[in-house]
Amino acid sequence: MKNRLIITVSDVSGTKSYNVHQFIRKFVVIFSIIALFVLGLSFWLITYLHSEVSNIKESKREEIAQLTKKEKELLAQNSFYSKQIQGKIEDIEELSSKLDHLEEIIGIKKDEDIDLIKRATLATMTTVEKVYMLRTIPNGSPLKLTRVTSNYGYRIHPISNKKIFHRGIDLKAAMRTEIFATADGVVSYVEPNDRGGFGRVIKIMHGYGFQTLYAHLNKTKVKIGQVVKKGDLIGLSGNSGNSSGPHLHYEMRYGTKVLNPRDFIFWDIKNYESIFKKQRRIPWESLVNLISEHNKIVRQ
Repeated sequence: MKNRLIITVSDVSGTKSYNVHQFIRKFVVIFSIIALFVLGLSFWLITYLHSEVSNIKESKREEIAQLTKKEKELLAQNSFYSKQIQGKIEDIEELSSKLDHLEEIIGIKKDEDIDLIKRATLATMTTVEKVYMLRTIPNGSPLKLTRVTSNYGYRIHPISNKKIFHRGIDLKAAMRTEIFATADGVVSYVEPNDRGGFGRVIKIMHGYGFQTLYAHLNKTKVKIGQVVKKGDLIGLSGNSGNSSGPHLHYEMRYGTKVLNPRDFIFWDIKNYESIFKKQRRIPWESLVNLISEHNKIVRQ
């Protein structure tokens, strides 16, 4: 009986004895030890892996935090450099305007021999071409009633009280006065929210390199990429941005040149040739020839 294990079970029916071989007993003991070892190893492995995953997650969080910090730093640098670039652009525009005034002071512009458009060219222009130019090149007022409250050029800013160059003109307009496009074109920029110095603003690209800007609006009624025609409603005047009261700030450009919008506001078919004398910064001769060639192609 040396290699056997006797198990006795007693109940109301009597007593029963069972013989279990010693090998089976050893097998059960070894199996139990292995099972406990596997369970212990599994627990340790799970704990280890959980710790590693936690470390990886923490490392990723730190990396994300560093990337977020770096992104914020880059955005701040981008904003800083953008402001510097914008400042340089404004300086160049201001210098260009100073040169323009200097030319006027020393009499270069008053020299009738220096004419940017020939009489022969004007003589060849048809009424159709003139009307086409008045639809393509901004002219007339963006408001039904026009009253200039602040002219183009140097002025004392009503808010900062500093002498700065005013790149457009301010037109008197009560809150929510309708604003109209001054020529056919495509909307190139819209800021529908009250942000920055201009607040709500619209920019329109017109034909042959002309652009117009409408700022301090109460509401914008166009979207980027929208095609507009002369006289279309594009927004309502307001007091958004750095503004001392409800009005419309209106700007005009030809390429990178800032123009005096006043000359174009009072330009129409009746005083058609006046613009060629007042705005000599535009190469009218080549522009008129280009428009003339375009109309010839269209007629063909």
